[in-house]
Amino acid sequence: MNQPPGELQKLLQHIDQLIEQAADEGSRAELERLKARLNTPEMLDMARDLAGSRRARPEELVLEFHDPLLPTMLTAAGCVIATAVCLFAVVDGFKSNTAFVGGTAVNLWLVAAFAGAVSVAFSALSFVRTFSVRVDTLGMASRTSGARWRKLRVGAMVWKDIRSLREREDRVLEVRAADAHVLEIPMRVVNYAILKQHLENMVRLYGDRLAS
Repeated sequence: MNQPPGELQKLLQHIDQLIEQAADEGSRAELERLKARLNTPEMLDMARDLAGSRRARPEELVLEFHDPLLPTMLTAAGCVIATAVCLFAVVDGFKSNTAFVGGTAVNLWLVAAFAGAVSVAFSALSFVRTFSVRVDTLGMASRTSGARWRKLRVGAMVWKDIRSLREREDRVLEVRAADAHVLEIPMRVVNYAILKQHLENMVRLYGDRLAS
């Protein structure tokens, strides 16, 4: 029989207990769907791979969702264009140091140096993050950098304390804990849909019914 690994088996058993204790058919159906998603062959294979790998420490965060300073497409396009200009200038620079643009003489080696610097700058900007939230098996932790999201409430929350989610009109997701502690996550983070689905699963396990 294809038995799930130990940790996944414990989680499935915990979900079975929650199904038995569910107060209504809606909650029971949500938990049944969650169990079905966790009990797929893909999830079983992933759990076995993790069980056979080096045991991670609980404090090692494994997933990160962030809001970049500039849109990813902008930094990627800027880097590619600047690199192409740099290469063009270098290749032509070996033939002649000077090119004419609109009747103006331009030193190709200066163009190559400038374009190379711009390419490096765009590459560096792609790693600047104004907000990040990191997720592991125990909970999540968020932080801000710079002025864009400095007013958001950030910090740490363990999954057993999570209670509800609410998407606000200002495109911020509120994550509420049992002690009324609130974390706020901008909905523009990269891969927000994946993060939200994971948080919804945690609410189904430990929290109240999902807020509409």
